[in-house]
Amino acid sequence: AGPPSAAVAVPAVAAAAPLDQSITSGETIAAAACAACAASPAEAMVKLIESDVAASMTYDVARDAGLDATFARGMATMMNGFESAVKERKRALFERLFATMRDGAGELAMCEIGAGTLPNIDFIASMAPRAVDLIAIDPNDAMRAFAEDNLAAALAASDNATEVNVRFVHGVAEALPLPDNSMDVVVSTLTLCSVVDQRVALKEIRRVLKPGGAFLFLEHVLSETDPKFAELQEKLTPLQIKAADGCHLNRRTLDVIRDEFSAHVDGEYYELDGFWLIAPQVSGIAVA
Repeated sequence: AGPPSAAVAVPAVAAAAPLDQSITSGETIAAAACAACAASPAEAMVKLIESDVAASMTYDVARDAGLDATFARGMATMMNGFESAVKERKRALFERLFATMRDGAGELAMCEIGAGTLPNIDFIASMAPRAVDLIAIDPNDAMRAFAEDNLAAALAASDNATEVNVRFVHGVAEALPLPDNSMDVVVSTLTLCSVVDQRVALKEIRRVLKPGGAFLFLEHVLSETDPKFAELQEKLTPLQIKAADGCHLNRRTLDVIRDEFSAHVDGEYYELDGFWLIAPQVSGIAVA
């Protein structure tokens, strides 16, 4: 996450759009740029379902359109430094992920929670070994325009012949509009810091993943090496929540992922130089 807030370095949360609308690499980039709202020709796309009503009412709360627009603009314009710093780490994660999926049949069903401005679309478009049905879920509808720009740029730059279909859906990680056992992959990068309830979100991720499906994550966390710095993160978390769309600086995310995915987690803690409050991070892949 980057610093759209002047008060505190801001980690990434969110993004995407209200309705189930699709953009596919089989269409022209010009069509993609103007939203390409026609349904994708892909026949194997996962069918969306209605989110759990009670969970949606609890976690998909009313939002301020003005604050959403400001935050989305910040995420679109102030994250380049962070994305450059984690680019090779992300590339390695997606290489590991896709290496296990080269021999399968049919398209890959993928969901990205807190999809935001689609900061991972370059890796998916250029590296996916099979056609992809990507469902980009986010509660901040203002992110979508920036996500569409990044999608169009990624498709234009990729020399991968694999088709990538993207559907933008308004929603939250705690109430995914997806059937049980329907996803090959769920992706979360700088999103579990801001969900209302990590455990509920991770249980949802487990629910929608197919047996053997993969959860790829990269998240900032509470420091594990410096107690005084961890204390500072704790103290600044209430301010961060207000300034950065619900972002928490004090979560032990890898511990929670390990709890929910049992022993099937290949993850690591590391510290990213130059990113102050969000320098402590974890990344890896968990298998359902």
